[in-house]
Amino acid sequence: MNATTIRLHGVTLRLESQISAFIEYANVALEPYRVEDAGEVDVVSRLEWVDGPPAGSLPEAFAGATWQHRPDRDLYLGERCGYWLRIDDFTDLHLAIRFDDGHLELTGRYYFSLARSPRWDRFQRWRYRKSLPTLRGRRFSTLLYYLFYHPVLWHLSRLEGLHVLHAGAVATRGGAVVLAGMPGCGKSTLSVAMLGDPACRMLSDNLVLHDGARVWACPELLLLDERSRRLAGAGAQRLVATGERRVFARDAHRLADVELQPQPVAALFHVERAVASAVRELDAAESCARLHTANVMAKEVRRIAIMNEVLDTVAGTRRPDEAEALRRLAGAAGNYEVRVADEADLAQLARREILGRVTGAPARGSR
Repeated sequence: MNATTIRLHGVTLRLESQISAFIEYANVALEPYRVEDAGEVDVVSRLEWVDGPPAGSLPEAFAGATWQHRPDRDLYLGERCGYWLRIDDFTDLHLAIRFDDGHLELTGRYYFSLARSPRWDRFQRWRYRKSLPTLRGRRFSTLLYYLFYHPVLWHLSRLEGLHVLHAGAVATRGGAVVLAGMPGCGKSTLSVAMLGDPACRMLSDNLVLHDGARVWACPELLLLDERSRRLAGAGAQRLVATGERRVFARDAHRLADVELQPQPVAALFHVERAVASAVRELDAAESCARLHTANVMAKEVRRIAIMNEVLDTVAGTRRPDEAEALRRLAGAAGNYEVRVADEADLAQLARREILGRVTGAPARGSR
């Protein structure tokens, strides 16, 4: 069994699998957060890889599994344990969940098939035999979400009182700048552009955690295409390419250095694409509403919320008041809308319009 141990904000998870390539992938993606195996951990996640179509029943999926009731067609519950056999848009993964005395254990059984018919699946495997390692590897990023990010974020939410926000965050001399917005609005590129200032350190570009006043990093690989890296300017030099390419010709990068300490929020900037670049102030109520909308629109946050509810059902926990935390967050910081034009000078926009507002420097050229 291959394994690696990862710690994020005090939560320690041991990831195990018989698939060495998956553990190697996790080690690259999560390299800054790896620790020596300390023995006692908060979460154990295990990937069991099965070549073939998904199991059609609970006994076939998990031999010896017992259950008492089913609140959902595909969710079987026992005493502090559960089995989830149909995971929304990732139906080839089945999960066994156990929670006991604050310790969470997940077993993910992933069924890798190229066709639903066994005979056709065997033919496809022969046909694509040279590409099988690449095809398997394309599943690793989603599997890492369910076996690392989801359980750790649930632990930080339910047991530590933190909340997930679809946003990026950069630590500056004046406090953290949170860059929120809809998926694809340009948060990542603008976050990287801010790294052109050597004093800035990124927390994360896609998801952050908050308690209504401070933000914590939720580090992931950054996905940027060639154009985005060019627009980000000097800040892109602080990224390390992993060699992985994702959809839309985006290459995966990790940060050369990351800020993991909680940061007080200085300002919230809601990012939008536009014909012309501009910045305007927002009141706290509008900012709060936009934060909520960005969370609803982001499929990553929706998946996290669904997984959290399943884990709550097994563990008997309840989600904290996320709406109140959003109101406090928007009320504690400056709130702005930042519109970004295509081919805008992002380094200048970051320096004048964003950093200028949180560090006290004059925001020249604002409109």
